[in-house]
Amino acid sequence: MKDLIIGKRGALSNWIRQFATVIDIDKKMYKIQEGLLGVFKWGAFKPLPKIDYVLVFRSLFAKCEACSLEQYENNPNAYFQVSLVYNKNRRIIVEETKSKEEAFALARAVAVGLNTRLRDSASIRGQSSWLSLIS
Repeated sequence: MKDLIIGKRGALSNWIRQFATVIDIDKKMYKIQEGLLGVFKWGAFKPLPKIDYVLVFRSLFAKCEACSLEQYENNPNAYFQVSLVYNKNRRIIVEETKSKEEAFALARAVAVGLNTRLRDSASIRGQSSWLSLIS
C-alpha cells in the first residue's frame, strides 16, 4: 500500500475549485492536485526535490495593514501553513489550515516520512525554532 500524505490548500480552495498537495512518501513524488466541484481532479506526479526541512508558519488570508500585533494573534483570517523547503528558500505548500494542532500533526508526519527536520515559525511571532521529531 502506498504511503500518501494529502494536504488541503484552504487559502486557494472554494466550493467550486479545490486544491491539494499529494505526497507519495515511498516513491518520493508529489503533485499539486486541482479539483472542480469535488468530482473532477487532475495533476501529475513529479519527483520531490531534495527537501531541506518542513516549515510551519502563520499568516493571514487577507493583509491588515492597520492591525496591531494583538489583532494579528487573534485574527479570524489567520491560518497555519505547512511547506516543504528546498534549495534554501523555495517552497512546496502542503497544507493551509486554521488549526494549529492539525498543521503540526501533518508537518510532523511529513518530516518523519521524508526523514528531514521540522522548523516552527508559527508559535512565537518573529522567532523560529527547530523541533525534535522524537515524541
